[in-house]
Amino acid sequence: MFNDPDYLRRAQYADARHLDARARLHRKYGRDDWYPWAASQISWSEGDRVLEVGCGPGWFWTAAADILPARLALTLTDLSSGMVEAACARAAQAGPDWTVEGRALDAARLPFADASFDVVMAFHMLYHVPDPARAIAELARVLRPGGVALITTNGRGHLRELVQIETSVWPGAAEAGAAELFGLENGRDLLERAFGHVALHRHHDDLDCTDPVDVAAYLRSSPPGIDATADEARALAAEIGRVFQDGGGRLRIGKEAGAFVCAAPRRVI
Repeated sequence: MFNDPDYLRRAQYADARHLDARARLHRKYGRDDWYPWAASQISWSEGDRVLEVGCGPGWFWTAAADILPARLALTLTDLSSGMVEAACARAAQAGPDWTVEGRALDAARLPFADASFDVVMAFHMLYHVPDPARAIAELARVLRPGGVALITTNGRGHLRELVQIETSVWPGAAEAGAAELFGLENGRDLLERAFGHVALHRHHDDLDCTDPVDVAAYLRSSPPGIDATADEARALAAEIGRVFQDGGGRLRIGKEAGAFVCAAPRRVI
């Protein structure tokens, strides 16, 4: 279901409820500097024309506003119109002098002219696209020569401890993870077909969780946990409890996330 557009639009990202349950774990137990860190990986200029594909609820623009230019022209897009609406509202409030427009669209078919943007962004979303290579080609097509693309994702070991809990209840749950579709390990190969320069920057952070309820909320926010039966929910709670007990009341979770900074668009894959 990672890249089923109908499921994503209807069940996962119609609004930010499920996404927020997952983000809460990172905000509460990690460094909580992801968006400012990501923004600092590239150079920004006043008046940059910026396209964000898969904007979600627009958390980036609120969190990174203090280090971004006072004037930007933002185009915020997502498969979900609800997400676009939320993102535009947040961005407009975060940057009073930013121009903000939004569109619900498919990342593989961008309705913009070649070389339309100075910066293109795709945060943790290319593994949701049925054909990541096609979406990457579109990002390269609409980026101007001299522009920069900022593309983030996770590695195969991301949140491994949560995956282990999940697979103890649902043994087949981790057969095809998001990182297999587009991750830190295979992303460069895909990106280099579309960009002449690709650099990977890793974000170093771990989670030190102290409340089993937060872990359960994370695992119940997406498949298979979101559709758990009563028996499965009890089994999940029991497994989380066991893991916390074994850890002396804590659960330490490793993260593997990073940003690809891409330049010199090739236009054609």
